[in-house]
Amino acid sequence: MKIIRAKDYDAMSRKAANIISAQVILKPDCVLGLATGGTPVGTYKQLIEWYNKGDVDFSEVTTVNLDEYRGLPRENEQSYWSFMHHNLFDHVNIDPNRVHLPDGTNLDAEAECRHYDEVIRQLGGVDLQLLGIGGDGHIGFNEPGPAFDLGTHCVDLTESTIEANKRFFEKKEDVPRQAYTMGIKTIMQARKVLLVANGAGKAEIVKKAFFGPVTPEVPASILQMHPDFVLVGDEDALALI
Repeated sequence: MKIIRAKDYDAMSRKAANIISAQVILKPDCVLGLATGGTPVGTYKQLIEWYNKGDVDFSEVTTVNLDEYRGLPRENEQSYWSFMHHNLFDHVNIDPNRVHLPDGTNLDAEAECRHYDEVIRQLGGVDLQLLGIGGDGHIGFNEPGPAFDLGTHCVDLTESTIEANKRFFEKKEDVPRQAYTMGIKTIMQARKVLLVANGAGKAEIVKKAFFGPVTPEVPASILQMHPDFVLVGDEDALALI
C-alpha cells in the first residue's frame, strides 16, 4: 500500500489525475475502472483540463464503471451514466462504444450481473480501478456485511448510503433502494487500484479501513491485500494515520 498525502482537495485531485493520465500514456488502450460520487469530480476536471491542453488522449481507452442504480434509465440526470457523461465523457475524445456501465433498466438482476462480469472478462480485466470510500467503508456499492461479495451483484442500499445520496435527488424518497455494483473480486483483480479520500468526515473510516483488521464489515479493508494499491488523500482525510 502506498499513501500519497495532499494538502487539500485540489491537490488530491491533481495527484490522482496524474496517476490516471500516466496509465493512459503508458498504455493508450488501457481499461479504466471509474467511480462516481463527489470525491472523483475534481480528478475528472483535471483530466479534462489536461486533455484540452493535448497532454492526454482517451481515443483508445475503454472504461467500465463500478455501479449503476437499478431502475434508473440512462437519461435520468441522477443515473451514473449521466454523471459520467456530464463530468468526463462529454468533454474528452473517448469512443462511446468503449464506455461500459451496468444497465439499470434491466430488472433481471441475475442476467445483468452475469452480463457485466462477462463484459469485464472479455476486456481482459481492469488496468486501473478508481475508487472513493463511503463513510461506512463501502467501495462501489459493496456495503458492510457478513461476507465479501465477489462478482457483480444487486445490492440493497443501506440507510446511511441512501442518506448520503439524497442530496442528489429532489427528496429522499426518490433515491433508488437498489444498485448493481462491481464485486470485491473484480475490484481486487484490477492490476492497480487508486482510492481517493478527502475531508475530515473520512478520517475515521480511512484509519479503520487501512490500519484495522481486514473484514467484510469494512469492505474497503480488503484493499490492504492488493499488491498495487495507492491511497491519495488530503490532510483532513489522512489526519488520523
